[in-house]
Amino acid sequence: MRSISAIAASCLLLSTHAMSSVPLTPAGNGHLVVPAFVNGKGTVPFVLDTGADGSHVYEWFARQQGLKPGTPINVEGMTGAAMMPTYRLDSITVDGRTIRNVDVTGLPDRKDAEITAGVTGNDLMDGAIAIFDFPCRLVTLRPKPVSMRRILTKDAVMIHGGTVVEGTQLTLPVTVNGAAGIAVLDTGSRGTQINPAFARAAHLDVDGPSFRPGETIYGAASKATETREGRVKELAFAGRRVNDLTVRVADLSVFRSFGIGNGPAMILGINAMMGQRLVYDHQAKRFWFDRPHCKASA
Repeated sequence: MRSISAIAASCLLLSTHAMSSVPLTPAGNGHLVVPAFVNGKGTVPFVLDTGADGSHVYEWFARQQGLKPGTPINVEGMTGAAMMPTYRLDSITVDGRTIRNVDVTGLPDRKDAEITAGVTGNDLMDGAIAIFDFPCRLVTLRPKPVSMRRILTKDAVMIHGGTVVEGTQLTLPVTVNGAAGIAVLDTGSRGTQINPAFARAAHLDVDGPSFRPGETIYGAASKATETREGRVKELAFAGRRVNDLTVRVADLSVFRSFGIGNGPAMILGINAMMGQRLVYDHQAKRFWFDRPHCKASA
């Protein structure tokens, strides 16, 4: 989710030492959430989102907390843009890392039963190394500077992230069934979405029997976009291969605002990363895919 205003500009980052980790917990419909403190109180479930420029709260949480709405701003999500209210938070804290005086947008309440209070993104993670250990279901935020040799294993593969036209998201090259395209790294997306151009390049029979009507995507603007859902034989990125992955094919407006809508494009969601440990340095526009640290996954 991206706001055209510079939400993060009003945030003051406090560098605290996050030597522990916090759990990644299923929120009920596929998202993974972390425990967050809002205005010093909590914890409440937040999505830690590499696909979000700034921070957001859902309207039910804003009502519960008695937050006073400010000037509405234009916010663009996967399916389009809409005007949304703003709120001022004293602070958001995840794993000991705090941003203060945060202008957040109010997102419409979700249409499913998932319990999520809000989203925090690159505004919180800038100045830190964010480690998403998906197999171990843990997140760690380590303030910079930090020795990457102590974090990464010899199996880590580094990606110099590409940039998008509108927003702070990072991209990486991917292939689907051998066809090349560009993916946006998005830990806030529970699924992987590809555009019709990628489906054609990968020779996917989207209207055939191997695909079916998929879940309707609403995005931050609550504009319904229908999808076709099926499995791809192989998704490859950063020297990794994911076989038999479920993807949704949809002509999402966000691909055009990212500037990648004319060619094969993808939102790389957490279902494609569940076997990986993602080490994310947004400020330096680089990230690594590494092997997990938990013994069970190893």
